Amino acid sequence: MIVVDGSAAALLFGDADRDSRVLSARRILREDLDWAVPEHWRIEVMSVVRGLSLAGTLSPERAARVVAWLGRVTVLTLPTVPALVRVCELRANLSAYDAAYVAVAESHGLTLVTADARISRSGAARCQIRVIS
Repeated sequence: MIVVDGSAAALLFGDADRDSRVLSARRILREDLDWAVPEHWRIEVMSVVRGLSLAGTLSPERAARVVAWLGRVTVLTLPTVPALVRVCELRANLSAYDAAYVAVAESHGLTLVTADARISRSGAARCQIRVIS
């Protein structure tokens, strides 16, 4: 089981011609299909979809496919309340959203998969981090 953050999941729907990380994300995320995510994960992925749509890099049809996928994908959704203390401890180094992924990974002994290298570079996490590059 792995913790998959919104940046990693969003790459699944990216354009491999525009972003070289897309193929890496697809390969890495298919290696382990048992995902754990904090409860805000679907909304964060939708935020990425919105940004890509507004930028014109995600077609309305593709955005609709992402929404459908988010509604049917099976993930272990974990509550964020138990993570709040750790999220607060990480506030100097990470956003609350990123800290929630780290806290979930730490508390369950899982690897965090992300496309955001800043999480790893922060040095604040006490979990294994796999950065999609």
